[in-house]
Amino acid sequence: MRIDGVGPYWDLNGLSQIKDSSGTARAFEEELLHLYLKEVEKEFEESPLFGGGMAGKIYADLFAMELSRTVASTDSIGIRQVVEEAIRRYSGEDNG
Repeated sequence: MRIDGVGPYWDLNGLSQIKDSSGTARAFEEELLHLYLKEVEKEFEESPLFGGGMAGKIYADLFAMELSRTVASTDSIGIRQVVEEAIRRYSGEDNG
């Protein structure tokens, strides 16, 4: 599942197009998971799955990006819900 208007993590224009708290929270969760997966990937210097060199690093990063999108779309981690609630409270959307 992809969020309309959100491209790669370096696409700040796409991120600025998100207008609702749900989309913002999902994009945040995706990016947080992506950064986490990139750190985990550093522990496996040369994975036989991606190979070595620059191409291997690019494939590993693309894999981490797509995996983070997939995991974020399942709503199984719970980061999105917490961030979305915080945005609602901060912006005054939550009247409770």
